[in-house]
Amino acid sequence: MLEHGYSNAQALTLSVAIGKVHGLAVAEEARGQGLASVLMKRAWQVYEQLNYFLLYGSFETDRDLIAFYKGCGYTVHAPGEGFLLERLGLPFGIHAGPDQCVFTRWRPRH
Repeated sequence: MLEHGYSNAQALTLSVAIGKVHGLAVAEEARGQGLASVLMKRAWQVYEQLNYFLLYGSFETDRDLIAFYKGCGYTVHAPGEGFLLERLGLPFGIHAGPDQCVFTRWRPRH
């Protein structure tokens, strides 16, 4: 936000409206037990209780995680594609590198 001319206060305000999933991993020996799905579900519950508008993250395209994130209720964007923050009244978005997919989950509009 600072790069787009917003003040520190405005940037701080946005930081309590958007959460990012970063570094989610399940140990090799624990995979296949549904732990990652439970973690993603719980992360969404916590951020939803805190009235966040968006939870997002990204993964490398070679990881074949599209079905996983879709199964957890997220929209998975095409490799290299980002998304706009216009729902928050912001004239810019968050973008991925060409070898990454971004996943998003917005709080429903009420």
